[in-house]
Amino acid sequence: MHAPSLLSFLLPLAASVTIVQQQPSSATSAPAITATNIAIYTAPSSGYVYHGCYNETTGLSGTTGARALSGGANLVAPGNMTVEMCWQFCRTGAGDSEGGTTGRFRFAGLEYARECWCAQEISTLSSKFPDSACDLPCEGNNTQACGGNLKLTVYMAGSTAAARVAWATGLVAVGAVSLTLFI
Repeated sequence: MHAPSLLSFLLPLAASVTIVQQQPSSATSAPAITATNIAIYTAPSSGYVYHGCYNETTGLSGTTGARALSGGANLVAPGNMTVEMCWQFCRTGAGDSEGGTTGRFRFAGLEYARECWCAQEISTLSSKFPDSACDLPCEGNNTQACGGNLKLTVYMAGSTAAARVAWATGLVAVGAVSLTLFI
């Protein structure tokens, strides 16, 4: 076995999703898709890196309705959601159990074009799907992929951000500290 190459980590960042324009059939169906090309959004300075498109777990048997990203916080912003808004919320504004704003979450996921979900872990019942399954553009920026119907565009805190998450939650251990030293 050999260590994965730098290229294997960078290839997912270049992914893009092409979708076909659709119109909803009723008020309860998915938001209208207004762009014909959306892309997985990346910004190295965000502290988050693209992790993949994952299914929501609320409908799976044995989950008792638990979400793929549960135990954290969420934000719904109809007409305004962007990837950056979700990152900011999960990084600094999601709050903590005392009502403060010290929450730092390892995962940020966007779903249904307008929802942001933050959590420290992703459910082991959630499966990775092709990037094209996350086919809804963000309602606040229709060039960015914001999940889909029961699909999450998931970002994970990068190495520096992961160390900050561990520090903020009191989980600092030798492994978390060495993570920032080796990268």
